[in-house]
Amino acid sequence: MAVRASDSLSRLIEPNFEAARLAAHIRRRELGLTLIQLVERCHIAESTLTGVLYGYHDGSVRTWWAIARGLDVPIGSLLNHLDDTGESA
Repeated sequence: MAVRASDSLSRLIEPNFEAARLAAHIRRRELGLTLIQLVERCHIAESTLTGVLYGYHDGSVRTWWAIARGLDVPIGSLLNHLDDTGESA
């Protein structure tokens, strides 16, 4: 299937929240945390955390900051993935 120009442009201007979510899931598993344990560490509502991590919404910077704190990583280690294109260089 051919990639349309609009699809390519969209990848350039849309943040890749899926890649950021994947980084958060990987880190949570590395730490051996359940979702409930992560909620407690992040000090945010369970619905907010699951909404962001499962893609129901993108989340605010404040929410991503709380997630990063709960995962013991700098926020940049999650949000740097927003630029991932999913294509190999």
